[in-house]
Amino acid sequence: MPALTDPFQYKGLRLGNRLVMAPMATGLAEDHRATEAQVDWYRQHARSSVGLVIVEATAVQPDAIILPRNLGIWEDAQIPGLAAIAGAIHAGGAAAVIQLVHGGGRSVREDPAVERVAPSPVALLPGPAPREMTEAEIQDVIRAFAEGAARARSAGFDGVEIHAAHYYLLSQFLSPRTNHRTDRWGGSEENRFRLGVEVAKAVRLAVGPDVLVLCRMHSVEEVEGGFPTQEAIRFAQALEAAGVDVIDASGIGQSSLGDWEGRPFLNTSSVPPKGAPGGTYAPSAKRIRQAVGIPVITVGKLSAPGLAQKVLDAGQADLVALARPLIADFRVAEKLLAGRDAEIEPCMECLACFASIRKGSIRCSVNKGL
Repeated sequence: MPALTDPFQYKGLRLGNRLVMAPMATGLAEDHRATEAQVDWYRQHARSSVGLVIVEATAVQPDAIILPRNLGIWEDAQIPGLAAIAGAIHAGGAAAVIQLVHGGGRSVREDPAVERVAPSPVALLPGPAPREMTEAEIQDVIRAFAEGAARARSAGFDGVEIHAAHYYLLSQFLSPRTNHRTDRWGGSEENRFRLGVEVAKAVRLAVGPDVLVLCRMHSVEEVEGGFPTQEAIRFAQALEAAGVDVIDASGIGQSSLGDWEGRPFLNTSSVPPKGAPGGTYAPSAKRIRQAVGIPVITVGKLSAPGLAQKVLDAGQADLVALARPLIADFRVAEKLLAGRDAEIEPCMECLACFASIRKGSIRCSVNKGL
């Protein structure tokens, strides 16, 4: 089995090691364009020894943002700032991929009463339930992902990641809990897969054969009536057939019902419950890896001593992604690769980072330098 320190090569792209910086929203953009602070954030992380940096969820349409200070990739004027991020990552010695997202029913609105669109009118945030999308709006979304991917290529990224997880739009179409349609975009497994597969095909066509296409999806969902792991395996196979190069296997760790003026909304989180063991998503990621012929990334509290290597040893993934640990300690990757696990400043799982990006730029209760 490979070591964390072993290089990884795929489709002509060589990574220096098996560690990945998972996509994490920073709240550092201004007017949906990259700032120098954001460029520096990625420059520092690329220098920290990760082999691959996946840049945070970047909206493909203006009404698709998932945070007030979300990066955007819906117009050419945003390319220079994105190119600065890609350049900073490359200068730091890492490969650069950017994640593309549409928030759908989880899109952010300054006024929660402003309309959102989704596959079906199932509320996922405080406010009125979203409106069911029309056929024309679905086709616009497919085009928006493809056009965003083309801009990412122009900006110099080595690849793009399609965000089909965390109950954003593509995930909403996948889940029986949020997709109640009776047309060709809902109902059967094939129909619920359709939008994700069509987006993957369009993105592949937009970037050509040499640019990596990744897809972040759920390997497991802790949601009653949600997307079961057996379907996730078949969706991963459909993505591979559509031209996706790498599966980024995340998950939903917990869910609950919220209340807005007496109306329920489904509240989901990619974060496993505090106290849950590290590597929560790794066993289900392995099931996907066994079913496809392309590399798989896993994520989820993997900075504990020796755990990332155990994931590789168990054949659960080809690459290991870190998220919140890289916020608490920018040098986590360097320390893990050098066997200096005891020096890591651990994430306290307080979710101060999650709370801060809903209002402004990212903050951390461990890393006081943010």
